[in-house]
Parts: sequence; structure tokens; C-alpha cells
Amino acid sequence: MPRRIFKPLSRQRHRWKERWFMRPFRLLLEHPVYWSLNRRNVTRAFALGLFLAFSPVPLHIVLAAVSALALRLNIPAAVLGTLITNPLTIVPLYMFAYWVGCMLLGIHPEPMHFELTWNWLSTELLPIWKPFLLGCFVMGCVSATLGYVLLGTVWHLGLVLKYRARKAKPRTDA
Repeated sequence: MPRRIFKPLSRQRHRWKERWFMRPFRLLLEHPVYWSLNRRNVTRAFALGLFLAFSPVPLHIVLAAVSALALRLNIPAAVLGTLITNPLTIVPLYMFAYWVGCMLLGIHPEPMHFELTWNWLSTELLPIWKPFLLGCFVMGCVSATLGYVLLGTVWHLGLVLKYRARKAKPRTDA
């Protein structure tokens, strides 16, 4: 089942090579390892994408693509893993990461009023950066581990069920 999800993404190799952020890597993208659909390559790439989704830097997709190139992993799976953070989910996930960091450091969480301004970044972010970064790191590690294990398990079960269904069919050799 997971292979059916990633296969259409891998077939669009020529579209990926034409994206503005992938043009410097066009020659590297010819290598088949970046598009292979074996379980080990895809699960590792998906876990990398999940880990990078919690990094508090912009452009997660570009970061995932460059990291997948450096680690020789499946590029579409790494990019797909970063899509857990989107404009609808990023604020609740980062707030939860801050709460996790506060709990791990034993700090009482302070209420935050987020504004995307330089004044907020220079004054309000200063007291919360340690628990925020720790929470992002912990949540990235946990989500990457869970994603790796769950995707690998689903992939393996799909293969086992397909094998059993094939074995259960009566052969019609004529």
C-alpha cells in the first residue's frame, strides 16, 4: 500500500528536476537511488522529512530535498514527510513543542502572543528559545521514529498480505 502512494510521486521525476530549487542539483537527480521505491530507502527518507518538519526554520521542503540528496534517500518521500507542518498545523505543533520543552526542563510554560514582527522576535522569543528548541528536537525525534516504524510495519504487512493472497490462489497450470 505505501508503494502505491509513493509511486506516482517518483514517476514525476522530470517535473521535480525543473523546479527552481532543484535546478542546481539537476545532474545529481539522474541517479536512480533518489527515486527508488524500496522499503528501506523510503522509510528512512520519510523519517528524515518528519524530523525536518519540526525544525524551526523556513523552507522545510527545500531542506528535506537537499538533505535527501546528501544522504542518498528518496526525495519525494522526504518531501512528503515535511508536509505534516503546513499553515494550519504549524502553530499548534510548535506550541506543543514549546510545552514539551517546558515540561522536560521543568519550567512553567508562559502564555505567548505570537506576532511575526522583528520586535516580537527580538524580545519575546528570547526567554522561550531553549524550551522551544528542545521541544522541537524531541518531537522531531519522536515523530521520525514513529513514522519510520509505522511506515515500515505497514509496508511489511502489505507485502505479507499480498504474498499470502498470491499463495492462496489456486494455480491453473494448463
